Amino acid sequence: MTSTKKIFMTGATGVVGRALLSRLAGDKRSAGKNMPQVLVLSRNVSAASEPAVKFATARLGEPENWRHTLEGCTEVVHMAAQTGKARPAQFERVNVEGTRHVLEAARAAGVKRFLFVSSIAATYPELTHYPYGRSKRDAEQLVRESGLEWAIVRPTIVLSRRAAIWHSLYGAAGLPLTPLFGGGRARIQPIHADDLAECMATWIEEPQFTRETYDLGGPDVLSFGEFLGRLRARRKRSPGALLPLPGRSAIATLALLEKFAFPLLPLTAGQLYAFVHDSTVKPNALLERHAAKMKNVEQMLDDLLKYD
Repeated sequence: MTSTKKIFMTGATGVVGRALLSRLAGDKRSAGKNMPQVLVLSRNVSAASEPAVKFATARLGEPENWRHTLEGCTEVVHMAAQTGKARPAQFERVNVEGTRHVLEAARAAGVKRFLFVSSIAATYPELTHYPYGRSKRDAEQLVRESGLEWAIVRPTIVLSRRAAIWHSLYGAAGLPLTPLFGGGRARIQPIHADDLAECMATWIEEPQFTRETYDLGGPDVLSFGEFLGRLRARRKRSPGALLPLPGRSAIATLALLEKFAFPLLPLTAGQLYAFVHDSTVKPNALLERHAAKMKNVEQMLDDLLKYD
């Protein structure tokens, strides 16, 4: 059975998008329920086994090729984003201007509700060398000023076997010495991608969650050092050795090197911000709805390492 909801999604082929798409249109738990129609904007032609999913093949930065597809949609879920290592202009083009394009298209098509996936990085107290965090902060402001029935979710570290951050942490935990920038003191609150998808699906299904910003993280708060220590112990079958390294001085050094050696750097100054600023959440109604059923850190590691 198909519901009257028709959802336009960007970023549906990413880690969070795949989890949400499965939850909305492919999960066996949805059998017999009112399943929404889902229209996915993607750069590449893709096939979906779920009959309720259709694809619009176009680039986010070319709205003239896809804005017409929003006609008849009831919700927009905007997840597409530039992450990782990129120039500031690229973050601005994709994360800020891309969000502007989707908002304008939603308003023109008469779409009422808009869910934007931001990042806990937008809350860091300083973002001088972190263009990703700045772009998410600026895109949030566009959403708030849109006039739509909006909501913003800010995930912390999202873990899944597909996530690039998971592969980076997994690799670091397997080194003879695991580096800990900032001494590993920054606190984190990781969330499993499936749990994040459940929270986002609740926004789609329950209209009262609106015009609010929802920080979303898992039930456990621990330091980066504690997390990497647990992961290393699982990988090495012993606690292993952790190597504390400076955080802020490493950021300053990388920021200087980026000016003339950007292509050669394995990571950027901004990517170290998570090691000097806490990535934890503020309590909110959407998180409280799901917190009791979320995977804790040990359960996440059980899932992520089951094939190790």
